Amino acid sequence: MESRTVDPVELVLDKVGEIAVLPQVICQIVDMTGSDDASTQSLERAILVDPGFSARLIAQANSAYYALPRKVTSIREAVLFLGFKSVRQLAMTVGVFDLFVGRTDKESLRRRTWWRTSLDAAVAARVVAERVRGINADEAYTCGLLHLIGKTLLCRYDPAKYERVQGVVEQGAPDVLAERAVFDCDHIGVGLAAAKKWSFPESLVAGLNYFSPVTDRTPENLLRATTAVASRIAKLTTTGKPTRELSSNQLPAWTMEVLMLQEEDADKLMEAAFESIEKAEHVMVT
Repeated sequence: MESRTVDPVELVLDKVGEIAVLPQVICQIVDMTGSDDASTQSLERAILVDPGFSARLIAQANSAYYALPRKVTSIREAVLFLGFKSVRQLAMTVGVFDLFVGRTDKESLRRRTWWRTSLDAAVAARVVAERVRGINADEAYTCGLLHLIGKTLLCRYDPAKYERVQGVVEQGAPDVLAERAVFDCDHIGVGLAAAKKWSFPESLVAGLNYFSPVTDRTPENLLRATTAVASRIAKLTTTGKPTRELSSNQLPAWTMEVLMLQEEDADKLMEAAFESIEKAEHVMVT
C-alpha cells in the first residue's frame, strides 16, 4: 500500500492545532462588527461575557489616543464612542496576542519582537489602504496583524528548530528561505493554512501570501502588495533607523508596480506610515 506524503504544514497545525484558534468571544465580536445587522446592544452583550476584553476596551477608549471629551465608564459608551471598526480592530489585536506568548524568556523575547512588528505592520497597512484606491482598510489592517502568525506557530511546533532558523537568518538569509531549509515549509504557508482554518474570506487569505511577487492588479493582489509593503516598513521600524534614511527603494519593486506608486508618492507614504506607527498606542499584554 502506497504511503501518503505528509504535508509539513499539516504536521505543524496538527501539533499546535489547539493553539491556532481565535477565542470564541473574539470571533463573535469580529463577526458582529462586520455585519450590517448587528446592534450596539447585541455587541455589548457579547463583550460583557469576556471581562478581560471588556477592561481593555474601556481602557482603550479612555486612552489619550482617542482624546474623548469625557471618561468612558461602560461598554455601551465605549462602543458608541469608538465605533464598530475600532472595536473590531481591538478585538483582533487582543485575540491574536496570546499566539505570540512564549514558554521561556528567550521564546517570549523573540515572539514579542514579532508581535511588535505585526502591530506596526497593521498600522502601516492601514496607511497604505487609505492612500491607494481599491484596498479595504480593515482587511489591510488584519493582514498586517496576522502576517507573521506562522512564525509563532512554527516556533511552538519546535522551538529548537526555530533557533536554527534564527542562526541562518543572522547569517543573512531571508527568513522564509531559512524556514524552508529547516522545516520544509515557511511561516507564510503555515499562516495561510491557519487563516483558512479560521474561515477567513478568500481575499484576506490571499493578502497574507505576501512574499512571492505578482503583477496583476486584482483586489487580492493589491492587498497582497499592501501586506508586503507594510511588512517591510515594520521591519525597517524595528531596526531603529531614522526615517530620513528610509526611501521607496527599500520596498519590494513589484509592490511599487502593483500599487502604481511613483518614488515620490512611495516616499510620502512611508513617511506617513512611520508617523502613524509612532503615534499609535498599541494594546500590549504583560
